[in-house]
Amino acid sequence: MKLSYRLLITLLLVGMALVLMAAFFKTQRYPGSDLLILLGLIIQFVAGVLVVWKFANRLDNRQ
Repeated sequence: MKLSYRLLITLLLVGMALVLMAAFFKTQRYPGSDLLILLGLIIQFVAGVLVVWKFANRLDNRQ
């Protein structure tokens, strides 16, 4: 699977949306909102690491 910057940015935005939705659920005291926040943060972390990894590989290929 080829990772494009568009896919990685989309993953980051999905993670942000999950965290915002979970924060709203937490203010309403819905059960499971903690897990939704954790899932959103994990998605954001993975997307961020993959963006840095892809950028570093691109710089390495130039040399």
